[in-house]
Amino acid sequence: MRENIFADLYNKVISFFVSNEETAEQSKIAAKNRLKTVLLQDRAGFSERAIQMLKDDMLLCISKYMDIEEDAFELEISPNEDKTVLELSIPVLRAKTDEEIDEAIKQDEERQKEKAKEIVEQLKDIVEEKVQELTSENEENEEIKEEEEVNEEEISEEIKEEEVVEEVNEAIEEDIEETLKEDEKVLEDAENKEKSKKKKNN
Repeated sequence: MRENIFADLYNKVISFFVSNEETAEQSKIAAKNRLKTVLLQDRAGFSERAIQMLKDDMLLCISKYMDIEEDAFELEISPNEDKTVLELSIPVLRAKTDEEIDEAIKQDEERQKEKAKEIVEQLKDIVEEKVQELTSENEENEEIKEEEEVNEEEISEEIKEEEVVEEVNEAIEEDIEETLKEDEKVLEDAENKEKSKKKKNN
C-alpha cells in the first residue's frame, strides 16, 4: 500500500515535468516556425500572409493523395543567383488508396461548393443593401423634389398675392388722385363764382 502511494506520487511528479517539457518544446517549435517565416519574407519578398496561404494550399492538395505529418511540414524559399528556389520537406506516413483519394476530392469539391454558396449569399446581402440604400436615396430625392415643388408653388402664390395687392394699391392711388382733382375743380369753381359775385356787387 505504501509502495503504491509513493509510486503514484512519483508518476504525478514525472508527468508534471514531462508535460512542462512538452509545452516548452511546442513553444520552441512555434518560435522556430515564426523565425523561418520571417526569414522567408526577407529572402523572397513574400508576405507572412502569402506564405501561410501557400502552406495551407499545399497541405490541402497533398493531403488528398497521402497521409502526412502536417506539424513537420517545412517550406523553404531561397534566392539562387537570379532565381528563387522553393524547397519542401513533407514527412509522408502512407499513400492513400484510390477510393480514399476519390473521397478526399469529393469532400474538397463539396467544401468549394459550400464556400461558393457562402460567397453568393454574401454578394446577395451586399446587393440587397446597395439596392435598399439606392431606394432610400431615391425616396429622399423624391421627397426633396416634392418639397421644392410645393415651395415653388407657395412662392408663386405669394408673388401673385403681392401682384394683386400692388394692383389694388395702384387703383386706390388712382381713385384718390381723381378725387383730389375733382375736389380741386369744385373749389376752383366756387372761388370763381365768389369772385364774380363780388364784381357784380361792386
